[in-house]
Parts: sequence; C-alpha cells; structure tokens
Amino acid sequence: MDYREAEQRAPLKRVWKGMIPIELQLAASDAIELLASAVLPEPFQTFYMLVPRVGYLPFISGKIKERWLDPMLALSGSRIPSEQQIKETDIWFEYKGQALKWHYPIGLLYDMLVSDVHRGDAELPWSLTLHVRKLPTAKIIAQPNGQLMRDMFMAMIKEADFIRNGSTKRVMDLAKSDQMQFLDGLETHSYEKYFAIHSIIVPPTPLSPAADSRAPVLSSASSTSSGGQKARGSMQPKAIPVRFYMLTAGSLDDGAKDTPTSGAASTAGGNGGSNPGATKQADIMQFHVSQVPIPLYREGSSSEMATLADAFKLCYGIADQTNDAFITNCACISHGVCVPWESPISWLAEHFFYADCFLHMVVVSV
Repeated sequence: MDYREAEQRAPLKRVWKGMIPIELQLAASDAIELLASAVLPEPFQTFYMLVPRVGYLPFISGKIKERWLDPMLALSGSRIPSEQQIKETDIWFEYKGQALKWHYPIGLLYDMLVSDVHRGDAELPWSLTLHVRKLPTAKIIAQPNGQLMRDMFMAMIKEADFIRNGSTKRVMDLAKSDQMQFLDGLETHSYEKYFAIHSIIVPPTPLSPAADSRAPVLSSASSTSSGGQKARGSMQPKAIPVRFYMLTAGSLDDGAKDTPTSGAASTAGGNGGSNPGATKQADIMQFHVSQVPIPLYREGSSSEMATLADAFKLCYGIADQTNDAFITNCACISHGVCVPWESPISWLAEHFFYADCFLHMVVVSV
C-alpha cells in the first residue's frame, strides 16, 4: 500500500474504530425479580463497556451476560428456576424511557437520541438501562440474538449491493467461508476480517483527486475536475445507498403537524427561530426515515459530483435546486460528526459508510 492509498484509507479506518463508552444499570423491576432487591450487590451496581459505533446491540449482549449478570447472580446466591434463567434473547436496552431498536447500528442510535451531539456536547459515558424481562415487542423486534442480527445484516448488505450495482450478484457469489469471515469481522469488530471481504463486495474506485481524504472541505465545484472523470470507470456504482433520519415535527411539539422537521427548515422561512431539540428528548419512534438511490452525479451533468445537500433534496422532494435554506437551519450527523452539506456523496460512500454499506445520516435542527 503506497502513501496516497494509506492516506485515502485513514478516514475509513478512523470511522471503523469509533467507540462509545456505555454505562449500564439493571432496571429496578428486573433487579427485584432476580434478587428480591432493587439495590444490586457490590460491585455490580453499574457495568461499563466500550462498544463500536458500527456494531449492534445483540453482539454485546452475550458479553454483558457473561461478565456482569451471571457473576452477579452467582455471587448473590440467588436461586432462579431454570425456566426463568436469563437468556440473551431476553436482553434489551433502554435510554430515557425509550426501547432501543437493536437492529440499528449503535452509533446511529446514539446520534439519533443524544440531542446535543451536533453541538459537541457528547453524553459520555452513554447511560443506558438494561432489561432482562418483558421485552416490548410492540416497539422493537422480538427475540434479539446474534444469529438473527447476522441474518438481518446480510439482508441489508444485499439491499445495498442492489442499489449500488443493480443486482445482488456480488453478495450472492461470496463463498460460505467468506460470508462467515465477513460476519465474524462485524461481530468481533475486526477491521482486517471485515474489510478483506468488504473489498470484494464494494471494490475500491480508482484513486483520484475526487477521492482525496480532504474532499469534504472542498466546494462541490472542486470535485468536478478531470479527477472526477477519471474515477468514472467500471467500478463506479450506479447509485449510493443513503438513509436520512429526521424527527417529525409532532414529536417535539405536541401541537405541530406530524411532518419531518426539515420540511419546514427547507423552506425560505426557516425554522422560525425555535430550537425544540435542545430542550426535549428525541423520540426514536417519531423519526421519519427516507431512502432513495442517490446518483453519483448531479442531475443533467456527467462530471459534477452530487453532494450531501443534493442527496437530501432528492430524498425529500425539494424540487427547487436553489433552495438551500435547510443548510443554515439543519445539521447532518453521522458517526458523531457534523458532515458538511457540500461533501461529495462519492467520498462519503467510500469513507463514511456503516458496516451495512449504507450512509446513515441524522438531520437535526440547529
């Protein structure tokens, strides 16, 4: 690997290695049922853990059970009937009264729910409540476990492959051993294992100025150089898998219409000077998710790279290409970073994707 290739991969590696420290406390109702007391014995009151942003909650449940719950029950002398023993499929997580969608990447959950992350005011460690009883199946998918998570993850990979290439051939052609290595790399957070297979599913595009790691700080016009043309080869995807997540207005203002908050922010009137996200807790059930395949190039152009702002307009049907009011009214968060609206979507697709090969973008009012 030469110096330039190493420089290009540096942002990707930093994204992959992103971690969130979490602080876990057992729900009082579960503690009473297990130990006949809401107060846990020393030193089990709180459990701390570093978790990967690109990972998933079911992949850490086994470690939590093995390193915290099982020793706690063993040392407490609590006798629980075999049919009531804690199983990994019983474990679920809550943040400020909200059950966490365990099939979402952990970093995405954090960016959606920690309201001040875009201001640099991170909540660290991230304080979560652990439950081992009464999984709320009306709010989250039942039976969370590692194998089901693997199956759902592969379904997302196939969807991303179809968006990029018009078929799922790259994924379907993987040998069984390659699929296992790919999933093992995800579950164990192994960069080497995961990217050895990822490079087969998503071959790197030719190195060019448009792919330079400094691209997001450039204006979109800067990415229309001859380098952008050079990168347009057989390895270029048909489209980029992108999902935007935005709170509906009604989730932060009980009297507001149930529409995406950015719908108002994207109009010339702006957001009226209000900033509800700073004072009220985001409700994960009220996020509007929008997804459409995003082309590499702007409409009507064969050389001008599409930007994150272009992708947002396409997802939310903003027909007026000169309407950029949302740029001043909203921020776009991914991997805990405020992503510039002028970032080329092609650069983000190569460096800022989650493990499922999607770009997951959380849009918040500022």
